Amino acid sequence: MQSVRDCLPLTATDKPNLGEANKQELSEKTAYDHVKQTKKEDFSFLNEKYARHGQTVLFGDSITEIFNSYELFYAFSQTTGQAVYNRGISGDTSDRLLERLECNALNINPKNLVILIGTNDIGIGLPTEYTLNNIKEILQRTQTLCPNTNIVLQAIYPVNSHLSIIARQMVGKRSNKKILAINKELHKIALESKVQWLDLTKVLSDEKGRLAKEYCYDGLHLNAQGFKIVSENIIPLLK
Repeated sequence: MQSVRDCLPLTATDKPNLGEANKQELSEKTAYDHVKQTKKEDFSFLNEKYARHGQTVLFGDSITEIFNSYELFYAFSQTTGQAVYNRGISGDTSDRLLERLECNALNINPKNLVILIGTNDIGIGLPTEYTLNNIKEILQRTQTLCPNTNIVLQAIYPVNSHLSIIARQMVGKRSNKKILAINKELHKIALESKVQWLDLTKVLSDEKGRLAKEYCYDGLHLNAQGFKIVSENIIPLLK
């Protein structure tokens, strides 16, 4: 397995084949700025120096990064003796999650890997095929390098642009129609890959199928009450 120092950018041959798609352009679209790169390097350092092997890793974008994981998984950790490491980076896309998979998650051979990714792919207009192929590759690499890891792949959460002007700006190009379409394909990938699938669309949605206002604060990111619902559904799937 790679060392934490070998978390390298994807090469053109590593990326999914999209025919005439400009892979360099896609890579530039999702390139890390200094803050995101520092977070990635920090996670690599923590995994190398402090993190214990065989624990649970939450892996994803800003929705994962702001997860109130310490409090909401406290009883789980006390009961199992298992730490829950949050490895979310705000703004992450599926290709960048794939890029940092080994140095931020797999190098500690996690017992559980909980994945939530894709909303930012929609937000910046990445091709759906690109997103799906990246997620498929994340699952395949995990199963190859860490065959005993229990993988929980989450469906992308719904959004709600009707809450406020800020929510409309935050949600941007995302729509629940697009999210449902990608989730349908992600479910197929989960079945094919034989990983656990967790779709919280219904429990997080209001009567109109939008992210319920009581579970979020900006139409995209969950609040603590929303994360309580998520954690209650994740914990039964963990080993």
